[in-house]
Amino acid sequence: MAAARDLDRMANALAHFARDGCDTVVLGELGLGVCRTVLRACDLRDLQPVSDSAGHITLAASVRLDARESLGAELGIDAGQLAQLPDSALLLQAYLCWGDDFATRLLGDFVIAIWDERRRRLLLVRDHMGQRDLFYHLGEDMLAFAPDIAGLWALPEVPRALDDAMLCSALTQEFVAPPGATLFAGIQTLAGGHMLIAEPGRPPVIRCYWEPAADPVHLDRDEAYFVEAYARVLGEAVADRLAGLSHAPGMLLSGGYDSGAIAGLARAPLARSGQQMTAAASVMPPGYSGTIRHSGPWVGLCERDMPWMSVRRVTREGLDPLEAMTTRLAERHPLPSPYGAVNDALYGELAAAGVRLAMDGHGGDYTLNPLGSAALARWLAAGRLRRFWRELRAHRRLTGQSIAAALRREVVPRLLPKWIRRWRMRRSAGPGLAVQPAFVASVAPPSRRALPDLTDMHGPMLATLNRVRSGSGSAAAYARHGLILTRPFHDKRVVELALAIPQDLYVKDGRNRYLACQALQHIYPREFQQRGRRRDDLFPDFQAAIHRAKPEILADIARMEASASLTAMIDFPRLRALLHARGADDHNSGWEAETHAAMNAYSIARYVEWFRRDNR
Repeated sequence: MAAARDLDRMANALAHFARDGCDTVVLGELGLGVCRTVLRACDLRDLQPVSDSAGHITLAASVRLDARESLGAELGIDAGQLAQLPDSALLLQAYLCWGDDFATRLLGDFVIAIWDERRRRLLLVRDHMGQRDLFYHLGEDMLAFAPDIAGLWALPEVPRALDDAMLCSALTQEFVAPPGATLFAGIQTLAGGHMLIAEPGRPPVIRCYWEPAADPVHLDRDEAYFVEAYARVLGEAVADRLAGLSHAPGMLLSGGYDSGAIAGLARAPLARSGQQMTAAASVMPPGYSGTIRHSGPWVGLCERDMPWMSVRRVTREGLDPLEAMTTRLAERHPLPSPYGAVNDALYGELAAAGVRLAMDGHGGDYTLNPLGSAALARWLAAGRLRRFWRELRAHRRLTGQSIAAALRREVVPRLLPKWIRRWRMRRSAGPGLAVQPAFVASVAPPSRRALPDLTDMHGPMLATLNRVRSGSGSAAAYARHGLILTRPFHDKRVVELALAIPQDLYVKDGRNRYLACQALQHIYPREFQQRGRRRDDLFPDFQAAIHRAKPEILADIARMEASASLTAMIDFPRLRALLHARGADDHNSGWEAETHAAMNAYSIARYVEWFRRDNR
C-alpha cells in the first residue's frame, strides 16, 4: 500500500518543480503527486489527477501538448469542447480511445503516469526526445518514479550509492552508458520515446513507441524544399512553445546560429501574444578589448535586429566556480560542474524577469545544423573530385586555412586505413585524462569496438540523438530556479526533418551552416551570412577563472590524494599536470582542453568525496 507520508516527503524534495503547489493522492496500491507550475491559462483548469467516468483509469502528467486541434479532430472532439479541455484530460481521452498506442499520436513535451485499477497496471510514458525527465527505482514489491532523483531519495527504500561504471564513463568522457543508466545504483531513467509497463508480480516491460527516423514526407526532395521546410518546421516548434503563455518566455542566447534562429523565429508568436522575450547571455564585460573570443558581438547584433527580445548579460564578475560547486553539493545537485556558476547566473536572470518557460539552442548541431566536418573527406572518398576541389577552395576562403592545413586536419585523418587509426588510438589513449587505468579496466574491460566510417555524418548524428534521449536532460537544473526547460531543436518534427536532409547540404560553398543561412536569411542579422566556423564558449574566460582558484584547487587535491579510494580512481599527479599546462593568459576562448579535463576530474573527485561522506 502507498503511504501518504512517503508522498509528502517526495513532494518536499520536489518543491522546485511545484511553483504553484503539489497535490498528492493515495489510491490503494498507488500514490500519486502532481507538481504544478502554471505556464498557460489553460493550465489553471488542469486539476490532476484525472479519471474516467467509472474511476477505473487515473492519469497524472507533466505535459505541454502541441497540435491539439488535429488530436481533438481524431478523437471527434469539437472545437468548443476542445478549448475547455486541459492537456491532461485530452491525454486521458486519447488513452481511452487508443490504449497504449495513444503515445504514437502525441506531439509535445510530457511524462505521463496512467493507473488502471481493474488490471492493477501502471503505464509510464516519456516524450520522444526526453525533454521532461523521468527517473525510477524498482525495488522489492515497489516502483517509485519522479522527475528528479531528489524525489526518489526522499524514500528510505531507494539506495544512495554511486555506480562505478558510470563514474568511469564520466571520467573518460566516453559516455557509452547503457540506455537508462544514471550515475546512481538502483536508479534509472526512462528513455525518450519509450513506455514502461508495470504489473504486480511481473518484471516491468519497457517498449519503444518512437525512434528517430526521417519523416517520409521529407525524403527525395530538392534544396529549395529543405530551405522552405527548415524555416517552417523549426518555426512551428518555436511557435507552439510560445502559444498561450501566461508569463513572458525566456531563453539562453549564445549569439550562434541555433539560439539566434529561436530568437528570430519568436517574432511572430510574440507579436500575437503582445509579450517580450527575456534572453540571458554570457559575454565578456562591456568595453573588453582583449584576445578572448566571446559571443558578445553576436549577441549585440541579435539585440539590434530583434527588438522583441530584452537581453540580460552575465559577465561573471564575482562568480566563483568553486563556491558555486560547494553550494550545489549542499543542495544535492547531481555531479556539479565548474560551469555551474555561469549556468546558475543565467537561469537566475531569467527567473528574476518572471520567466517560467525557458528555451535554448541545444541540439542544433546534431539536428538541423550538423557541423559537417567530414564533408571534404566524404566527397574525396566518393570520387567526387569537382565538388571536393570547389569546396576545398571555398573552405580556404572562409577560414583562412591553407589547403595543406585543411587536408592535414580535415581530410587525411578520416581516410587513414583502419589499422593505422587503431595504432594511433592506442598511442594517444588517455593523454588528456586524469583517471587511473586500473580503475577503467576494473569496471570497463577493454573491448575491440568497430571503428566507425569517419566520412559518414548521418550515423554520428543518429547516435547522438539516441544517446541524448536515452539519458536525462537539464530539466532539474532549470527547475531549481523555477523554470521549465524546452528545446525546439529536440522537437519530434525537427528531428524527423533533420534526418531527411541530404549530407550534401550539410556543407555548401564552404559554409557548414549553409542551409540555416539560406532558410533564415530574413531572420538572422545580415552579418551572420559571413561569419566563420568557430563557436563561442559559455565561459570564455574559463582559464583565467580557474587560474585564480588554483591555490584552493591544489589544496583540495592534496587533501583528497590522502584517500585511498579516490587515488584508486583519480590520477592526481596527472590532474596537477593538466592544471598547470596553461597559464592564466594562455587561453583558447573557453575551449582549453587540458584545463577542462583537469576540472572534470577534480569535480568528480569532490563529488565522490562528498557523496560517500554524506551517505555513510
